[in-house]
Amino acid sequence: MKLKKYIAELKRRNLFKVAITYLIVAWIVTQVFSIVLPTYGAPVYFMKILILVLVIGFPVTLVFAWIYRAPLMPTSDITNVDGPHSVISKQESQHILYHNKLVVLPFQNISPDTDSNYFSDGLTEEIIIRLSAIKELDIASRSSCMRYKDTELDNITLGYELNAKYLLQGTVRKLKDDLKISVALIDVQKDTQLWAEIYLGKIADVFDIQEKVSKRIVNSLQIKLSSQEVEALGKRATTNSDAYDANLRAREFLFRYTKSYLRIAIDLFQQAIDLDPKYAAAYAGMAEACALLYETHDKKQKWIDKAEESALKALIYDSTSSEAYSALGLVYYNKNSPKEALIAAEKGIAFDSNNFFAYWVRGRLFRVMDRDAEAIHDFNKALELNGDFHSPYGDLQMAYETLNDQEMLQDTIERAVLFYPKYLLHHPDDSRAHQFYAFTLFRLGRLEEAKTEMQKGVAQNPKDPIIVYNAACFYTLINDKEKAIKSLKTAIDNGFENYDYMRHDPDLNSLKKEPDFIALMEGN
Repeated sequence: MKLKKYIAELKRRNLFKVAITYLIVAWIVTQVFSIVLPTYGAPVYFMKILILVLVIGFPVTLVFAWIYRAPLMPTSDITNVDGPHSVISKQESQHILYHNKLVVLPFQNISPDTDSNYFSDGLTEEIIIRLSAIKELDIASRSSCMRYKDTELDNITLGYELNAKYLLQGTVRKLKDDLKISVALIDVQKDTQLWAEIYLGKIADVFDIQEKVSKRIVNSLQIKLSSQEVEALGKRATTNSDAYDANLRAREFLFRYTKSYLRIAIDLFQQAIDLDPKYAAAYAGMAEACALLYETHDKKQKWIDKAEESALKALIYDSTSSEAYSALGLVYYNKNSPKEALIAAEKGIAFDSNNFFAYWVRGRLFRVMDRDAEAIHDFNKALELNGDFHSPYGDLQMAYETLNDQEMLQDTIERAVLFYPKYLLHHPDDSRAHQFYAFTLFRLGRLEEAKTEMQKGVAQNPKDPIIVYNAACFYTLINDKEKAIKSLKTAIDNGFENYDYMRHDPDLNSLKKEPDFIALMEGN
């Protein structure tokens, strides 16, 4: 990793461009003088001296480039060794110098218990939300920040990669009820630490710490706040630290999609609501969890009713809750009310342009409205905003297939096959990710690897109806009809009851004339 950092620094200082330019110019000079000097009868040693000077001048030029070009931003491409490719121009470098863009880097969890990652990530997000209310500050989105979790890049390189003037970095140590948070604000241009603080307290003090950090940033940057911004900076979604903790824990499980994880999320959201009956964020989370459970696992009316009720309660306590609107969009999507769903999803985007879930819901709505080109934009936006939310990879593939865009379909498959190994390294218990990876490998003709990933997904959740149903689809596609029928029976026994979907699912086409499949569909 140190080699990668060194290479990145060489690129930042423009040394590769300087070296290539020098060698080209030296070659041209040599060619010209090799013709000119003999013409004028110059001694042979003139040419030898010229070559010697050019050779000595090469390292000297690089040393001067390293020293004197360092303060300048490079005009060539910089490739982030831990992140996306970016191009930084001279004009953009001036933007860095004079614009108040601040990036809240993911707080590092240094607790003895690694399960506390949800807490450090939640603290990062809460500070981002608070600071986003300040118009004079340009705050990078959560997704942009989270890409740099555990990065080894230095502060200057990070600032240039993110086009930011300031970086906020910190660590969190949580031991039972005790809390220690260390925070530092970095000036990227000067490569100096403007201030650093250590905050000690109990879990209940986390809200005070969030507010203190936000106010310290404002004061150190000498930003004048409006009365609305002062109010927003001190706004607390809840004053109950246990409710806050339960809500953060619930969100850790929310988008893993398996039935067991969704039920855990629902129970934790309910704990948060019981502790604070006016906690809008917990109601919004409950709405998302119940709507997802209804859509993917359990078509009981109580779940979709609970989802709608929770979303509306969230809006009672916070009429600007973007998450409540996006959850309501998913509710109406599942109630076959696409117009109402679209209105709700677009309100979710209007209240928070970084709400990845709202873009995903709207993208799915565009698909059922035969607006696949617009759906593609929204699915890509969802991936851009939350790289760990991998459902859009499958949605994108279906959209490109509908549009018969084979080039972009292949591009999406190749993006997915690069994404899943990295994701599964950090989330090895995500059964759906193993299965989606299996389908991606199958599309690329890597059948044995695909079988292994599918088996991993099923082994982790052998009784989850959606997981087992996905396996049935997979085995049908690879023409293993015996395993496909067995998996389909298991899925139905475990509660998969969407028979109409099974009859029309193109993944099961080669099964539909099989006697065992016909028998499963009879009477349903």
